[in-house]
Amino acid sequence: MTEKNLNILKRFPEKIHTLTLLMAEDPEFLGVCEDYDACIEALRYWAQSDEPEAATRINEYNTLVRELEEEIVLVLDM
Repeated sequence: MTEKNLNILKRFPEKIHTLTLLMAEDPEFLGVCEDYDACIEALRYWAQSDEPEAATRINEYNTLVRELEEEIVLVLDM
């Protein structure tokens, strides 16, 4: 696990042990966590941006973050 997966660990601190195991054992799950991290970083970028498309990008990344969280929760609840 790398520092880039800290966002998912911060989001689900009560599941740190399970998340760590899944990321180590399941490359597909690790990919979802990396996608989540990338979306969080992009969301932070656009939240600080003055660009005209910032509001649109914030909405898009919020949607992606929610969808990825739902996918992660499904795996955690198995």
